[in-house]
Amino acid sequence: MYVPHDVVIEEIQDRLLAHGISTDFRDGRIAASYAGSIAWIEPDVEGELEREGEPDELALVEGLIGRWNAFVVDYRTIEVADTVVAAICGRWPCVVDNDDGFIGWAMDYLKRRVK
Repeated sequence: MYVPHDVVIEEIQDRLLAHGISTDFRDGRIAASYAGSIAWIEPDVEGELEREGEPDELALVEGLIGRWNAFVVDYRTIEVADTVVAAICGRWPCVVDNDDGFIGWAMDYLKRRVK
């Protein structure tokens, strides 16, 4: 998940809480609990997403939101991941790379998931 460069993990947690998602912040990452499932959100401090991203993908992200911060979202169920993404993209421009062929606006990703 990519958001504007100035967004930090504490703001992500605040947004999740405002959206009714329970959170626990430890060791620099958020455990987000919702509807009986859990997702973990952490800043990509090691640059994994940038290293693994293709140049055209990274250019697309930058073209959509400019300078960005990347956050890795690991999850037990796709429903909790979608809820996290919906909360975040309701506040900031957000791009999703789902590692399954989609990279683009989070709202477009969520619309595809509903179908």
